[in-house]
Amino acid sequence: MSQYVETPTKTFVAGAAIAANLRVKITTGKLAVAGIGDKEIGVLEAASFADGDLRGVRLRSAQGTFKGVMVTDIAAGAEVYTAASGKFSKTKGTGAFAAGTALETGTADNDVVEILPNTHGDTAG
Repeated sequence: MSQYVETPTKTFVAGAAIAANLRVKITTGKLAVAGIGDKEIGVLEAASFADGDLRGVRLRSAQGTFKGVMVTDIAAGAEVYTAASGKFSKTKGTGAFAAGTALETGTADNDVVEILPNTHGDTAG
């Protein structure tokens, strides 16, 4: 049965334990952490603790900003790129794409910052 949502979030089944604010994709019908070059469906809103957990995802198409986990420090106003393990970076690694602009400063790995997403089309590559 087909359906659609007109909301910024949607609930999915997690395929494993996944920390909050990481980029996620769907693999074999369940949420998985997105890799550096994966086009994520969104960002996990609350941590998943095990395979089968139901969790909300802030969809890539949602209006407004989102929270993301950094792999490095970052200054407010800097361009944000995708990184491995569902995180974001201030540098564009191989296969990464521009994800948005940092609205907060982060000082270390695993800092969570507010990000204004890119809205000017596909920036992959």
